This record gives sequence, structure tokens and C-alpha cells, in this order.
Amino acid sequence: MFRLAGHLKMTVRELSERMDSRELSEWRAYTRYYEALPDSWEETGLLASLLAIPYSQRGKCPRGSDFVPLAKPPQHEAQAAEVVKELAKQLGLLGQ
Repeated sequence: MFRLAGHLKMTVRELSERMDSRELSEWRAYTRYYEALPDSWEETGLLASLLAIPYSQRGKCPRGSDFVPLAKPPQHEAQAAEVVKELAKQLGLLGQ
């Protein structure tokens, strides 16, 4: 509901007041089988992974989902720093 509300430029409360369950079900079916709602995180992650290809070692290019911070559970600062360091290694920006 949050993504649909954002797509329609309204709050979730406004959406629930203006849309019944039948229409919501129709939206769910439409976005599942015909056209997904835009997801700027996924689009940006895909673009970032494509831009990383020339700088990556063969077979070690990061996936688009690697650049989507909301897809991963919260991490401690030290864990986040380790992830960034590992990504830099994969891209060949740091020595092995």
C-alpha cells in the first residue's frame, strides 16, 4: 500500500479511505501481471551495477540489489564498513 500510495501521490490513510478492497486487489493484479510500479531503488541499483562492470574483475560484478540499502537488515557500523571494504575489493579498488 505504501508504494501504491506514493505512486498515486497520496498518503496510505487517503488511499485506504478512497479505495475499497476490490480496487486494491485489481491494482495488485495489474502490477503483478502487467506493469510493476516503479521502484527508484531497484532502478538506481541496476544502473550502479552496470556502471561497475568495466571496473570489476571477470565474474565478480556486483548485482543491482547490492546497491539497494533498504533490502538489507540494519547493520552495526563495523559491519557496514566491512561490506563497503569488501565491495571495493570486488571492484578492484583495494589490494587483495
